Amino acid sequence: MVGVTPAGSALLDHRLFLPESWCAATPEAEARRNKAHIPKGLEFRTKPQIAAELIRSVVVLDQVPLDWIVADEEYGRAGHFLDELESLEQRYVLEVPVTTAVWTADPAACIPEYSGRGRKPTAPARDAVRTVGALGAELPASAWQALQVREGALGPLVFEFAAVRVWGMRHRKPGPPAWLLIRRSLEPEPEIKYYVSHADAKTPRTTLARVACTRCQVEEFLEDSKSYLGMAQYETRSWVGWHHHMTLVGLAHLFVTLVRRRLQGDVPELTLDRTVRLLEAALEEPRLRLVRAIALVDYHVRRNEAARRSHAKTWRAKHRGVKYLRL
Repeated sequence: MVGVTPAGSALLDHRLFLPESWCAATPEAEARRNKAHIPKGLEFRTKPQIAAELIRSVVVLDQVPLDWIVADEEYGRAGHFLDELESLEQRYVLEVPVTTAVWTADPAACIPEYSGRGRKPTAPARDAVRTVGALGAELPASAWQALQVREGALGPLVFEFAAVRVWGMRHRKPGPPAWLLIRRSLEPEPEIKYYVSHADAKTPRTTLARVACTRCQVEEFLEDSKSYLGMAQYETRSWVGWHHHMTLVGLAHLFVTLVRRRLQGDVPELTLDRTVRLLEAALEEPRLRLVRAIALVDYHVRRNEAARRSHAKTWRAKHRGVKYLRL
């Protein structure tokens, strides 16, 4: 569970997922758990169940105020996970599969009128039920708005967004009113992602889009932790050892984030990647003096800026005429 803020990202909590076979009540599974020193009485939990427990522990203990929850479609399609977030009054924007069904009209208004014969209808007709994929394909061009999420490595990161008020499907029954947010890339064969949110009806589309795209910062946290801080380089085979390792990685990332934040005013271009490059270059120097260190940083900054301008020029030529709003 990673917390994302404008100042940086940090690991808030973590727990190892155990396959169901490890939690079975068999001698083989028990021997395997004992060998890995897994606590007694630990029951099988799906990933959405684990996530719900971690979020609840943070919210109940009031350790960190959570504004929004974002997650991929494995969590967005889990009705019990959405129920838990709503019981905690926690706002969310969760990705869902293209086959997710929603109501385009209030289910309460879709109950057929009683004809006077037989049982009185109580279940709504499903004429207004659509999959999110079908609903997105029916939207007119005017429903889409191009938004720049951020500056990407290959030019502006721009997607088209559409937001539609729907009623969710929860446990195969009509659910509460929600937003359906659709994100579409600008490629000839666009990549399309779908999100649901129970945010207030007055929530702007730009807010939903900004929240949905913060997941890229979670991916950056994991990439930095694996590439530079040893998240994937461990040899422990015990429950406690794995959690200790991940805790240390989280603390190391927090330390780097705080240092970068403190130095941001003096060296705003000194990113984690450039810091590593500087250290790698310094290892080849018999003695790294301040002038040489500044020259190395300036070299990488100039090279990256030249690459950014080149990629931005290529992007504008490829997407000529595209008008977009910066978030």
